[in-house]
Amino acid sequence: MKFAAAISALLILPTVCRAEVLTLRSGQEARGEVAAIDAESVKLADGKVLPRKNVSEIQFGPAKAEQKAAVGTAQPSEADKKAAAEAFAMAREFGKKYSGMNGLVLLDQGAYTLNADGTSKMRTRQIRQILKESLKQSWGQIIRCSEEGRERVKIIKANVYAADGGIYTIDPSRIKISKPQSSSGDFFVSGSFCTQYAMENVQVGSIVDYEVEEETYNPFRKDFFFPTWGFQDDEGPVKVSEVSVTLPKDQAFYYSVRNFADKKAAEPVMTGDASAKTYAWRLENVLPMASEPMMPSYEDVAPFMRGAIFKDWDRIFDWTIGLYNERIKPSPELKEFTLHLIKDCKTDEEKARVIYHYVQKEIRYIAVKVGVSSGWGGYDANLTWKRRYGCCVDKSLLLTTMLGVAGIKASPILINTNNMQDIDYTIPQVGFDHSITVAEIGGKHVFLDSTGYDSRYPAISGFDYGVKVLNIFAKKIDFVPVPAPGENGSFYDFTIGISSGGDAAVSEKMSYSGAREGELRGYYRSLKKEAQKRAFQEMAKGVNPAAELLDYGVNNAETINEPFTLATKYAIRDYPRRAGNILIFNLPDFEMEAYRITEISQAGRAYPIEYGASMGRYYTYKISLPDNYEVVSLPGKIELSGKYGSFKARCGQPEKGKVTCSSAWERGERVVSPSDYAAYKAFLETAASYTKNQLFFKDLSAKVN
Repeated sequence: MKFAAAISALLILPTVCRAEVLTLRSGQEARGEVAAIDAESVKLADGKVLPRKNVSEIQFGPAKAEQKAAVGTAQPSEADKKAAAEAFAMAREFGKKYSGMNGLVLLDQGAYTLNADGTSKMRTRQIRQILKESLKQSWGQIIRCSEEGRERVKIIKANVYAADGGIYTIDPSRIKISKPQSSSGDFFVSGSFCTQYAMENVQVGSIVDYEVEEETYNPFRKDFFFPTWGFQDDEGPVKVSEVSVTLPKDQAFYYSVRNFADKKAAEPVMTGDASAKTYAWRLENVLPMASEPMMPSYEDVAPFMRGAIFKDWDRIFDWTIGLYNERIKPSPELKEFTLHLIKDCKTDEEKARVIYHYVQKEIRYIAVKVGVSSGWGGYDANLTWKRRYGCCVDKSLLLTTMLGVAGIKASPILINTNNMQDIDYTIPQVGFDHSITVAEIGGKHVFLDSTGYDSRYPAISGFDYGVKVLNIFAKKIDFVPVPAPGENGSFYDFTIGISSGGDAAVSEKMSYSGAREGELRGYYRSLKKEAQKRAFQEMAKGVNPAAELLDYGVNNAETINEPFTLATKYAIRDYPRRAGNILIFNLPDFEMEAYRITEISQAGRAYPIEYGASMGRYYTYKISLPDNYEVVSLPGKIELSGKYGSFKARCGQPEKGKVTCSSAWERGERVVSPSDYAAYKAFLETAASYTKNQLFFKDLSAKVN
């Protein structure tokens, strides 16, 4: 029970109570007996006084004389013993069909209930058998997070049935309450808490059987009700997965289902009475999800249900516009600053570039969330500008505001990044994970992501590409296009000189475009000087273990408005391999090694290959040969093209003592369909085979026995 919701009850408690745990708003815990509570303080029996505003929760236990008997888990009931016997019998029978699984999901059950006043509950029940050590932690604990003042979590049941016959029931004293915060330290949530319970004596072979109720007793909007359910697991097969949604009889309900193999199962069973109606879905014997490299997210491939109580997006747009309109009104100070910032700019594109880079570099990404208003609506743009930090929504609102001051039409965008599930726009929802900005610049629709620090205008992060998004002020579903391969490219230019004795002097210049440039800039910007040197040493050693790094350069890692480039020089003694007077020469970094194409490592695929963006890799080689070398053979010309990409390469000898080679590997699409996998795999394998080709020279000065 949350303290804020229980004040009236606490004020009428007896003058002496017993408390096992007091959870403070700082997240710390205190233990002691509560002697009295008034409007200002919580007084403990040992004389300690806590300010009442600092206490977020009190878990009451029995008096001291009774506590000894209460320590540990309760004795299992006859119902618990029966449930354990039934669960093991079910596991034995179900497990006969599968071998080598990490675990068995015997029951995966959910029940949503929406009340007429807009409050709602969700009750879940899980019965799972743990068959591998790796699942003891993830399946052996319950974690539910909720918003303070709006939601509460109750663990109704948490049993562990041991293989040796032991039964361990819930021990309330082991339930922990914590404040969520990201491990990176740049995401802070205020007003939320997580309820966590680590079940006792979970071992391989154990069955966990738990039930949790999550109640929204104070919804921030009574018309926002978005039930969801996935019916598949990636750790093991599911015997039964079922979900029900119960609503008032006259309440409209809209839903969509995805990835159901059985069309009949995709249709809900509907029941009802005079006051309520229920939609229910049930799947049995669901195979475990296959694990494949670069596969889409769970919702895009698993059987999934998503629902809402209104049909179109207008309600979402209107609500969000109402939040944003109040937050993008620039103060006189922000107006003056923005106009001064762009005073030397002559075009809208120049203005947008300067503002974009300012918000990226000068406004740190730190997310501070206090409920729905700041989470979805962000903070006022003027506040974000003054305090110099904000989350993705905050930075998007500030960018939109400053562009508006510059006379450029712009809007915040809500997006699910392409490493998350695709948004199913047939059903409205609020489950977006990111916010960016769209602007009308020079007659073009330009998407800008000011969250990071490294993308040079007009580039954005790779995870923003190829997804549908909500264009808030335009009140429409928009699309972030995938760039052409050359607009997200890596360009490698080698100059190689070979001495008469076979030593190689290699000079390489590397440049990048689009999201790829931003990724590399961010990586090298994060490295200290010593680490940068090690990175170049490893790069040289990757070409040949005998390589010696001579020099390197990292250019414009901190200067976002200039192209980011790298350069390196290294020497390799006796680089070509010898076979008598024949020298075998490998082009540095040319081979398409296995780690670059792990997505085609399987014979077939059940799911699409999903990349972050398009890709272009371009190589040029200029090789100078000594007078005692002549060319024996060079790789032939190749030109491959397919639905998803192309590969072209050639080598030639433009003049005596000179050899040039070039290649271009391009992929224009982001997602490869399973139906095209065989052709795509063959295309990449053919290209990879070509890159293993070598150059052959003859050493005219070598003596042949």
